Parts: sequence; C-alpha cells; structure tokens
Amino acid sequence: MPTRAKLLLTAVTLVTAVTLAFTAGARAQSNDIATGNMHFNAAEMDVNGDHMISKDEFMQYGEKMWSTMSKGAATVAVRDAAQDFARGNMRFSAKVMDADHDGTISKDEFIAYGEMKFEKMKDKSGMMTTADATRYFSRGNMHPGSN
Repeated sequence: MPTRAKLLLTAVTLVTAVTLAFTAGARAQSNDIATGNMHFNAAEMDVNGDHMISKDEFMQYGEKMWSTMSKGAATVAVRDAAQDFARGNMRFSAKVMDADHDGTISKDEFIAYGEMKFEKMKDKSGMMTTADATRYFSRGNMHPGSN
C-alpha cells in the first residue's frame, strides 16, 4: 500500500477510535447524570461484608443516598425524587415518603421512610440479607455488583 494511502487509513482509524471512545464516554456520563448516581447496591450497603445488613449499615447507606439525591439541598421535589427512583430502578415511593404532603421530601422524611422499610424487612435477628434487600428495594436492571 502506498505511503499516502497508509497515512489516510491510519488517520481514518484514529478518528474512528477517538469518536468511539468519546461516544462511549459521553454515554456513560449521560447515564450517570440521568440516574443521579441513584442506584440500590446491597453489596455496597453491606460494609462489613457478612452478607447481612444491620440497621446501622442501612441507615448509613440512607445518609449517603440522601446526599446523592439532594445534592446539598434541604428538600427534593416529590416529582424529582420519583424520577430519580425510577431511573435508579428503586422500589421507593416518593409520594408516600412525603409524609407532610407539601410536595417535597426532607432528609428526615427520607430517612424515616427508609427506617420504616427496614423494620418491615428485618428478620428475627434484626438484620436482612443482601439478597433480600436487593429483591425488596430494587426493580431489576441492577447496578453491576449489587447482589
């Protein structure tokens, strides 16, 4: 192949590779933004790795989720929270979470809702398995490594 043709082929290949890499990065970034990083990950919640989730582990994870969802705001609109939960495939009801029915969810309402869900799910030992948490709190299409 002549040198000019090799250079052209190399240039086209390079442009294609850069375009593909950029597109993949943009897709990953837009997905991350679209979900607001809201996803349920029982393995991440299980801090000590014993495949059991204590109330303390659950509540710490709730604090982290609130920070992700609220982005520092005092409240989150019910419609925004509902969209975050839907995009993150989480079985949370923003409408039920809004205990005072003011159209927003405060951190206290978010944490109280999570605590109520934990109390319903815990076993006789006061804990839940990571598998049960995944089944109870997620709606399929789980984040990788969240079993």
